[in-house]
Amino acid sequence: MTLSEEKADDDVMKIAKKICSQLQSEDRKQRKRALKEFQDFITKENISDHNLRNIFNETQVYFVNTLRDKSEEVREAGVEFLKFLIIDILPINDFYLTYVFPAMVERIGSVELIEDSEEIRLCLLLLLSEIICKYSNTQQLKPFLNDSVTILCETVKDKFPAIKEKSCQCIVFLAKGLPKDFHLQAESLIKPVLTCFNHQRYKVRDEGIKCIGEILMHCTYKAVDMVMVPMAEKLFDQIPVVRRTVAQVATKWLTEYRDRYSYFHKILPLLLTGLNDEVPETREEAIKNWKIVGKQYQEENEKDLKDEMDFLIEPPKYYFPQLTRPSLGCRVLVQRHVGKIAPAIANELQSWQADVRFRCSQLLCAIVLHSENLLTMHLQSILPAMFSTARDEDNRVVENIIRASEIIGLFVPFDSWSKLVLPQIENSPHYGHITVLRSLIQGCPKDLIWSSLEQITDVLKEDAICCSRKKKFQNEMIKCVEAICLKYQEKENSEVGYHLFKIMLSAIALRDVENMHINIELLDKLSIALNLESTEKLWQIYLKKLLKEINADPASWTMFTAQCCLFDVILSSSGVALGENLNDVLSILREVLDTSTDAECRLKIFLALTVAFEHKETTFKNSTNLAQFFEQLINDVFVPSLVWHAGRTAEAMRTMVTTCLKTSLSPTTDVDLFADGNTLKPLLDKLVPLLLSLMEDAAWKSRLLAIECMVLLKQNAVQKNIWDVDNLIKVYPEMIKRLDDPTEKVREGSTRALRQIFEDCPEDFKAQHYKAHHELIIDTLLVHFDDDEDHVQELITDVLKIMAEINKELLVTKLNRVKPLLRNQKGSDNILKCIEL
Repeated sequence: MTLSEEKADDDVMKIAKKICSQLQSEDRKQRKRALKEFQDFITKENISDHNLRNIFNETQVYFVNTLRDKSEEVREAGVEFLKFLIIDILPINDFYLTYVFPAMVERIGSVELIEDSEEIRLCLLLLLSEIICKYSNTQQLKPFLNDSVTILCETVKDKFPAIKEKSCQCIVFLAKGLPKDFHLQAESLIKPVLTCFNHQRYKVRDEGIKCIGEILMHCTYKAVDMVMVPMAEKLFDQIPVVRRTVAQVATKWLTEYRDRYSYFHKILPLLLTGLNDEVPETREEAIKNWKIVGKQYQEENEKDLKDEMDFLIEPPKYYFPQLTRPSLGCRVLVQRHVGKIAPAIANELQSWQADVRFRCSQLLCAIVLHSENLLTMHLQSILPAMFSTARDEDNRVVENIIRASEIIGLFVPFDSWSKLVLPQIENSPHYGHITVLRSLIQGCPKDLIWSSLEQITDVLKEDAICCSRKKKFQNEMIKCVEAICLKYQEKENSEVGYHLFKIMLSAIALRDVENMHINIELLDKLSIALNLESTEKLWQIYLKKLLKEINADPASWTMFTAQCCLFDVILSSSGVALGENLNDVLSILREVLDTSTDAECRLKIFLALTVAFEHKETTFKNSTNLAQFFEQLINDVFVPSLVWHAGRTAEAMRTMVTTCLKTSLSPTTDVDLFADGNTLKPLLDKLVPLLLSLMEDAAWKSRLLAIECMVLLKQNAVQKNIWDVDNLIKVYPEMIKRLDDPTEKVREGSTRALRQIFEDCPEDFKAQHYKAHHELIIDTLLVHFDDDEDHVQELITDVLKIMAEINKELLVTKLNRVKPLLRNQKGSDNILKCIEL
């Protein structure tokens, strides 16, 4: 070096020291200005590396101390100057870092917060990041690994989100910058970084996941257990980007982690869950990454998988067309580890956290799809959890359980899953069992299950199962029946049809008030599924057996008894089939309608029986013993039920029984309830006294119905030629009394009834020795002839016209006698005119 050069170097050094001396000024502006002058000086002067080193050596104490300056502005300027000097000017040399790192550790690497400015902490962290990037993959950075980790352990826990985010990125840079040495300190960073996982800002969580992904690549097996649970929790994150990052990190571990074969069972769920993510972008990326993992695994195990690769290239025969079969590598990877994953799924499916159950149900779908028939041995642990989760309030969870069940039904043989599912349903059924069962049935190929359907329906048709009143249970039972119908195929001596008939009818009979869709029309679908001509045919085939089954102590029924509800539906809806099984129906009616049985139950059955009698032309069109049935019904049911008993319940019962009797006696084309007069006569003798007594009942409806029943009985008796004077004389006085009834409807009803009673009266009644009866009738009618209501006057007029046919002279005499006193002159003239004609 020449003298001139030495002098120049001395001049540069003097200028540098002079500028640095200003950094000790009391004026903060002066100190800040000095840093700017120093930077300009170094930039403008063409200083050699040797001189730069000398300048740094002589002046570092000044500008490094600016990091400790009282003024925030000066500290910030000091960081910027160091960044300029270390990153932009000075060459790579650990000599420079030796002076910088201690100050950085002091300011942002201590447990106690020294640097209180968030912005400056971030600037220092950015400086560290750029140092790591500049010195990446160099020996000069290695001595500062511990200091870097010390700093990052603290900054990653900083409250400032930007610092946490940048710290995670910096750790990744450090790991890549010292790939051979980072493992020495990697584990110490795990716990600090995990604090980012629960931060409210999703970007911090996202960077934290990426950071953990890189850290684990340099850790031992102990770290795997430390990070798996927090990573799994991020599968429940509400932000799709975060879930996507989890899948990306899992992909990296599955393909690059050196000890991955020992931890596949722990890492796989992180990626497999994303295969069914609700966000398309996340789902598509997970599928793409999973294919990469499967391909690599297949290549790494090519020798073991050679046979499958060469021969098992076609999907199974019944594979769902809407599903894409995973590659061989993907399937085998899952199948070899499903034994360790399945118990965890079973446990987490019953978690108290809704998000956990949802993501776990997504994972279940992926696992069953990949495991195929190898899942059989693990069903015992998974199915109970599926039963429980099928009742989840979150419909997304239930949909995943249904989807998983369908896939299980596709791959697992019926004999395997039925031995686990059906006993559970027999022991303590809830609608979750039925949901899983019907999904298994839906997934199972028809060719493989149709011959075994009777095993399923034989369990479901038990009263303890099919007679549930629970809303959701009923819905699932109907869906299960529909699933079975789709798999149904005729089989000799099969009871499947009857079982399905009973199950569906039970749901209809016991349906919850909100299940309006469960109605008798469902039997139309069942008849089609069973390849029957019509619903009528369905009833005709299976009703007799059902009647015999429910005929178990009907006397003990209440209105809520399942058998009572079934019988109610049978009476009101079975149509022709009811008339073909009258003996079995009567056997039940005798017991259930006995006067000693539950009153509400009797009311319910009488109402249903009334509905049946309203359609006599259909119900009894194929009946062969109708007259005998009706005779026994009157003797054993109606007669005892019409006997008066005290109490409001008994009163309501009499009203209902009379309504039913009236409906049964109503004339219908082609239906004759009485074989001949000899059959009707004894019944008439029993019913007439009861009906006459009922005309005095406290309930006006009962009085009115008794009158109407009497008219119908009279009409039937006239048809059978057994209506005589004695019957007429017994009946009409009680009806005439009802003209004074306090209830208007009863008065009107009795007036109409009198006209019908006196029509077609026996010829003997017209004889003169019955004149006293004639006088009583005419006098009573004339009393009511002047009723205030016009329509009553018209009704009385009609009855008097009928009486003119019985004793015209007497009527004319009495009418002329009282005519001057009557207001209804028009009516009296009308009657007299009719008589003259």
